[in-house]
Amino acid sequence: MIWKWTALVLCLLTFVEGGRPLGAADSAADNMKTATTSAQKRMIRILTGRSEPAKLKLISQLNAQRSQLNANLGAVIDATEQLLDEYAGSVADDETLRGNGGEAGVPVSLRQLLQILGNCPHEEAHAVVVGALDHPDTYVSMIAMDTIGEMQHVGAIEEIVRQIRRPAFEEQYAFRFALVRALARLHCPLSIEWLQRLAEQIDGQLRHEIETRLANVDLRDFDGDRERYQSYLEQLEEGAKMAELGMPPRSMTPAQPASAVTRSGAGKLQLQDAPSESQGKLRLTNGEYYGIELNAGRMLFVIDRSGSMREPAYHETRLQSAKRELIRALDQLSPDAEFAIMLFDTEIQSWRNKLTPATQENKLHAIEFVKGIEIGDRTNTHGVLTESLRFDDQLEAVFVLTDGRPTAGVTISPQVIIHDIVGRNHMRHLKFNTIGIGVNPTTSEFLKTLAAETGGEYRRVD
Repeated sequence: MIWKWTALVLCLLTFVEGGRPLGAADSAADNMKTATTSAQKRMIRILTGRSEPAKLKLISQLNAQRSQLNANLGAVIDATEQLLDEYAGSVADDETLRGNGGEAGVPVSLRQLLQILGNCPHEEAHAVVVGALDHPDTYVSMIAMDTIGEMQHVGAIEEIVRQIRRPAFEEQYAFRFALVRALARLHCPLSIEWLQRLAEQIDGQLRHEIETRLANVDLRDFDGDRERYQSYLEQLEEGAKMAELGMPPRSMTPAQPASAVTRSGAGKLQLQDAPSESQGKLRLTNGEYYGIELNAGRMLFVIDRSGSMREPAYHETRLQSAKRELIRALDQLSPDAEFAIMLFDTEIQSWRNKLTPATQENKLHAIEFVKGIEIGDRTNTHGVLTESLRFDDQLEAVFVLTDGRPTAGVTISPQVIIHDIVGRNHMRHLKFNTIGIGVNPTTSEFLKTLAAETGGEYRRVD
């Protein structure tokens, strides 16, 4: 089932180690934010104008010449804030723009300006990025989270955590992923504490990502405090032993105890200081598919049924082999998982138009659908990958099985397909796992690259 994340979420910690919050601004910053020269005013006109190419050209110059950026930082800040305000107004007027993943929404220039300010060593520049976390468009908020994490702005943890209150945290996997990744990139005890809290409640792909991050905690995450780090490792070992005995582990952070985020009635979340029932719970296991572990809780299986899938694969056709493996994977799915199936040849066909709970009844219906798959025409790889990105906001991972190069669709160039899909996926955060059946070296490299660029895995089946 899709978890019902709700807006009553977290009791935020009010302290941040290591100085004042990034959002604070002083009078010096106020002075800096005033464009005083004609050149700076012209810069603002360009950055807030209608010509996107002119904006991108100027931004490229600022990136290449950091001294120019520093000298005109006030103008860049003014322009960025104007653009954020204008785009917020556009979102308020047209709800179709809200959180659309950037396909027809947030200008590239605005994203690049936020990244420039995030990479700037001045606090007043950081404050603009932190302020963008609360932007009504969730894509803008995700850009800000990504920038804060990448640039290691530890002082913004409190503001990042506050985003859990937004409806988007419940409604969009991409938003949850962006928030978790931002916390995972910040090396400090507070970020580790929040990841531990979230790990107690999140299942599927995100829980796997958090567990991977927590397994790689090092001395940097404790500000070089060896005694504190050693205490963490000891508690980690103790927690593993308690989990083996089916007992809830103690909090692994040596700082003050944190209120846990727990489920309450109808899947909603509430705060409580006592350990939640989910602590120590074993991670959801959905088996594997062509040797790839099904860590995701919400997944899409994409099957190529083009004409070449009638080619032999040992004692059966490639399509028969693919159907057999998919049926085996479906049979392994936990009832807590959700899944979907999409077929492609020249056209795209979905079994159902949304993710479906993996109940026994639904799995039996899906298996009957798989058994009835027949050979089709050409191979519209770009089309099916694009539809995967649009399929369901809760989707976490895609498993793409194909046996040949793209031969139909908007583009059949593997390089163009990768550039387009990886670009579209930049803030969607889907993992594309790929399986190539009897593919040639060129197609094998294409599938391997697609998986690597999106954090997935590739398997070749001969």
